[in-house]
Amino acid sequence: MEKYVDMFNPSFLNKKSSVLPPLPADATVTMAYIPFQQQPVTYEEEKHALFEGTLFPELNKPFTGRGTLV
Repeated sequence: MEKYVDMFNPSFLNKKSSVLPPLPADATVTMAYIPFQQQPVTYEEEKHALFEGTLFPELNKPFTGRGTLV
């Protein structure tokens, strides 16, 4: 188990950086939940899918620069 200690306390989190804000001492690793696609629908045109960056419209979540999607 000793070899996995650095996975949960990465050394880069302990370094001071002028670019990144400091992390709290109790910062933990998070877990994501990604639901399975039930009936995947795809874009009809390949060029449109390439433009959007995904083949699936359901996964097209553009970043708007705010905390909520518009």
